[in-house]
Amino acid sequence: MSHDDDRGGLPRTPLEDLERLAAAPGAEARPPEQWNQLRVLAVGRMQHGGLPAGTRIRWGRLALAALPGKYPEGPSQQLVIESARVRAYLIREFGPDPTDPARDLPALRADALRNLGLPRETAARLAAEWRTLPREQMLRLRRIKNTLSALHPVLPLLEDEESVTDDLRAWLELAPRLP
Repeated sequence: MSHDDDRGGLPRTPLEDLERLAAAPGAEARPPEQWNQLRVLAVGRMQHGGLPAGTRIRWGRLALAALPGKYPEGPSQQLVIESARVRAYLIREFGPDPTDPARDLPALRADALRNLGLPRETAARLAAEWRTLPREQMLRLRRIKNTLSALHPVLPLLEDEESVTDDLRAWLELAPRLP
């Protein structure tokens, strides 16, 4: 999907071409490895402080667009985690924007909570004994912690807007006890 030149890894393929490539009919048939390459490139460019804000936001949207191709088996907890990290970065760096799905702060919060995969009470019970749990249950709790940690960069914005729900507060209090 991308080609690097000899200038320190800057892509030769223009952003516009990569955006078209990601949205092209049949693009979903590309192998997950190519989507991951695109995601890695896009995240790196999104974080490049020397680029204009609008360009960096477009790179962030491209990173988000690459995730379903990276995880073709369908929505997974890892997809949710990676998406939350990109979205939280965009929100922290460029501010929330309810008209931009990539920077919609209440939507990020809702998506993260909706995709934790366990009721909070169950997670709290398992957290108390996580060292004795089977590996898969430990990993499930770890994925919950990773999802919640993606929200930390935007937590001050959530609190400033008084949009932190009691449920989110309780989850965030539980997070340090998760593996």
